[in-house]
Amino acid sequence: MPSFEGRDVADIALRNFIYASAETSLFDVARLMASARIRHLVLVDGDRLAGVLSYRDVQDFAAGRARGAGTSDALRASRAAELMRRDPITAAPGMTLREAARRMLAHRVGCLPVVEGAPPDARVVAVLTESDLLRAAFRLEA
Repeated sequence: MPSFEGRDVADIALRNFIYASAETSLFDVARLMASARIRHLVLVDGDRLAGVLSYRDVQDFAAGRARGAGTSDALRASRAAELMRRDPITAAPGMTLREAARRMLAHRVGCLPVVEGAPPDARVVAVLTESDLLRAAFRLEA
């Protein structure tokens, strides 16, 4: 059985992660997430955590607006801040991988922004995803 013993979030979390401003249009967010092949996007204000947006959130928004050409216009006119989760579940760099995995399962989230400090000044330093945990658990390469 895979073990996370003795390892913490800082050991595997992505320090070079893709992020955007909360003021980014949903159209640009959707393009960014699709081109980078990511399912979660950390939204920042400077280097501080503003929120998290999932690809599913954007898809659901677009589906609700699916009226032909109007969908694209609605995505261009709307900002990530309108859909983002403003108080996302986070991890600290020193949190154990086991604790991070339990947190993700308990809250049914696919990523944890890794932050230093407390809100509203929490500074994003990395991102931990389900894929990162699976790679670490089974010692898989990307």
